[in-house]
Amino acid sequence: MTKRELEALRDEIEALDEELLETVARRLEVAREIGLVKEKDGLPIRDLAREKLVVAEYVRNATSLGLDRDIAPRLAGTIVEGSVRVQKGNRSRNLKGKTALIVGGAGKMGEWTARFLSNRGAKVLIWDPRGKLEGYKNVKSLEQSANKADIAVVASPPGKCQEELQAVLDLRPEGLVFDLCSIKSHISGNLRRGAKEGIFVTSVHPMFGPSVATPKNQNVVICDCGSKKANEQASKLFSDAGARVSIVGLERHDELMTYVLGLSHLCTLIFAGTIARSGNEMSAYGDVQGPTFGRMSRMARDLSNESKRVYHDIQALNPHTRQMIASMETVTRELRKASLDSDPARFGKIIESDRKYLEVR
Repeated sequence: MTKRELEALRDEIEALDEELLETVARRLEVAREIGLVKEKDGLPIRDLAREKLVVAEYVRNATSLGLDRDIAPRLAGTIVEGSVRVQKGNRSRNLKGKTALIVGGAGKMGEWTARFLSNRGAKVLIWDPRGKLEGYKNVKSLEQSANKADIAVVASPPGKCQEELQAVLDLRPEGLVFDLCSIKSHISGNLRRGAKEGIFVTSVHPMFGPSVATPKNQNVVICDCGSKKANEQASKLFSDAGARVSIVGLERHDELMTYVLGLSHLCTLIFAGTIARSGNEMSAYGDVQGPTFGRMSRMARDLSNESKRVYHDIQALNPHTRQMIASMETVTRELRKASLDSDPARFGKIIESDRKYLEVR
């Protein structure tokens, strides 16, 4: 083995170690969130029966992967003990004594927000004409609830967000008000008018879905609509939980989301739709797929399990979508010509141009 070969393998080990540590860190953050749920519900930190199941699952998976059986119990024990220490540690209850109203709280992001706020000490009320959220107080009167709330979060579906946000703003609540809508153009007028009238209103976009346990190390975008105080309060709410918070202009948000959300969703759907038209069953690709195909397949499956209406609205409600799709069509035509050209120069120029753009940060 040459020195260069050894260095290449060690580089791979370092990359895997970094990935492993990141995974452990994420697991401990989920454990910390579970600790908050246990404290809120008066449950004991340790659950010995559950811990035994975790160790047994480690052993089973280790066996299926061909690993030494002795590794699994030691690894599982270390991680379980780390999780227990995290759950016993200092837990922020900085919203204790506060009341939070979640409009549209029966939806997935509404449920996520309810857990996030209640875990940090808030008394959570749910108002949603579309359903109820089990485990929380569901209220019938929006007016009475909004006037009592220190925080009012509009987590309604994009198509209902404008109507229900305005219903909250019309009540002129004294607390912090913000929405969680993925697209802002159709509600920007409501937000700006509310801020101009002195309401502490801002607009928030968590750049993650409801399956994410905690906002720590996740991006959260605050869209400035004119209330500096609201921006500061919303920023602190998420930054205190470890999120990476950035503030952008309200109009700038949708321009960015055209590509961050809209383009990535459409590219994933193009991948899935093209494979579906290949004439092969998906199972035919399992034994021959490479890492890239595997990653894209997982992305496509994840997207297909999300709300179809929400993903449609992300495209339809964004005024920049038409321009983005036109650019996609232009790029596709250029790639078609380059892919079928016997001379590789055109294809190479496209890749080089893309490389230069993507390397600039």
